[in-house]
Amino acid sequence: MADLQIDQVTKTFGDTQVLKGISLDIADGEFVSLVGPSGCGKSTLLRIIAGLEGQTSGAIRIHGQDVSGIRAADRNLSMVFQSYALYPHLTVAENISVPLKMRQLSAVQRLPVIGPFLPGSRDKNVEIAAAVKHAAQTLEIDKLLDRKPGQLSGGQRQRVALGRALVREPAAFLLDEPLSNLDAKLRVQTRAEIAELHRRIGATFVYVTHDQVEAMTMSSRIAVMMDGEILQCDAPDEVYHNPLDIRVAEFIGSPKINILPTEASGGVLRCGDVLLPTLAPNELNGPVLLGLRPEALRLASEDAVLKGQVAHVENLGSEIFAQISLVGQEGRVTLRATPVQRRSLRIGANVGIAFEGRAALLFDSSGKRVFNPHLIPAHSEVA
Repeated sequence: MADLQIDQVTKTFGDTQVLKGISLDIADGEFVSLVGPSGCGKSTLLRIIAGLEGQTSGAIRIHGQDVSGIRAADRNLSMVFQSYALYPHLTVAENISVPLKMRQLSAVQRLPVIGPFLPGSRDKNVEIAAAVKHAAQTLEIDKLLDRKPGQLSGGQRQRVALGRALVREPAAFLLDEPLSNLDAKLRVQTRAEIAELHRRIGATFVYVTHDQVEAMTMSSRIAVMMDGEILQCDAPDEVYHNPLDIRVAEFIGSPKINILPTEASGGVLRCGDVLLPTLAPNELNGPVLLGLRPEALRLASEDAVLKGQVAHVENLGSEIFAQISLVGQEGRVTLRATPVQRRSLRIGANVGIAFEGRAALLFDSSGKRVFNPHLIPAHSEVA
C-alpha cells in the first residue's frame, strides 16, 4: 500500500493543455474517485500516475519518491481497464497468474513445454497457484478458474481483471471506468463488490468515472474535474451539500440542482417580483445564482414562495420528480415529492412551492460559492 502525491502536473498535446497544474494528495488506504465529464482529463491523469503517459511538467510521488522517470512496470501499481484486457485463449487462472509469472519466472521458465521442468520452476509455480487461488477466493470466482473469458458474464470478467490486479499486491490500484461496459444491474452489484474489496484489503484506490453515483457510493473523497482542473476534492457528503463552485453543484446530484437567477440587495434576495426566504450575507449585492436541490423544494399552499405549473412528472415508485414551469421565469425547476402527493401533480396543474432559507446555496456571478459566516451548513438542516 502507498500514499500518492500529484504535484502541479500539467499535460499538453500540441497547443491543447489537457491538465492545468493538478495537485492532489492521496493517503495510504484511501479510495479517491476522479469524476467529471468526458474530456476533462481524468483518464489522462490516471495514465500519468500509472506511467503509461508522461506529464509535461510536475511530479508523481509514491511514498515520497518521485517516480516521474520510472517506467510503468517498475512503479508497482495495478491498473484495471475499461475493456478488461483479458487473454481470450487463457483460462481465468492463467489470466490472473500472468503478472506473477512475468515477475517471478524467467523467460525460459515461462516456456510451455520445458519451462515447468527447469530448476526452481516447480516451487515458484506452486506459490503462484496459491496466490491465484487466494485472489479468486477473495473475489468469489474460485469456481471459474478453469473457464475462459468467452464463457463468462461481463461482471465475472471484471472480477477476473480485478483478480489479476489484486494478485500482484500493488502499492495502489488504478481503475479506469471499469464498470462502463456493464448493464445497470451488474453495475450496482459490481460497485458494491469493489467497495467491499477496498474495505477488506485496505489498499489505496484511485478510481476514474464519469458516473457520479459510482463516485458518491464508493469513495472516501471525490475529486471533481473539469477542463483540466480539480474544482473540489472532498468527502461525498461535503461535495453534495457544500459545493464550492456552481459547476460542481450542477454536476453532482441527480436530478440536477435547480439554479435560479436572483438579485441581492442588502442581504435580501429577489427573484423577479418575489422576495425569497434566503439567509444571504448582508453585504451581498448584485446578481446572485440561487441553487436549490430537488429535495429542498416542497409543495405548499399557504406559505408558497414560488408559483408554477406542472410540466412533467417522473414516477420512480418510491419517489416522484415533478418539473415545474415557474410563473415569470424561463426554464423549469425539479421538485421531489412523495407517492402520496402524486394526485396533486397532474400535468398542467397550478402548484405552489416553498423552501427553507437554510437550504439555499448561493453563487456569485462568476459561479463561486457565497458563504454566510453566520449560517449553519445546509445539510445539517435539510433531510
